[in-house]
Amino acid sequence: MKGENNMDEQLKGKNWLATMLACWLGGALGMHRFYTGKTKSAVAMLILTILICTIPISMIWQLVDGITIAIGKFRHADGSELYEKITWVGVVYIIFAILGIIYAFLNFAVLGATLGAILGSGTGAGMGGF
Repeated sequence: MKGENNMDEQLKGKNWLATMLACWLGGALGMHRFYTGKTKSAVAMLILTILICTIPISMIWQLVDGITIAIGKFRHADGSELYEKITWVGVVYIIFAILGIIYAFLNFAVLGATLGAILGSGTGAGMGGF
């Protein structure tokens, strides 16, 4: 009887995997926050994403929330814990997040180097003949 009652209490909360997938697939839109009852911040994320120029802010917010969910520190709006945490899924999320950050930095570095080469060679070529 005691175990049954505890299970009922646990199932009143939100599922960890569903929250993790909502963050992974639609986190910039605030899906995971809507799911866990954090409506005001979810609407803020949705607005930041819709405004397009502020998408980087909502993506960083999504990344932080995803890592918080992955390590088990994210809570439902009422303060309850998410149930049925699957540790390896959290580890996979964190690995992909780190690889994504590295990939983004490498892309910006290549873009910067390419633009620098284009702009650098364009100004010198016009002046070299005179």
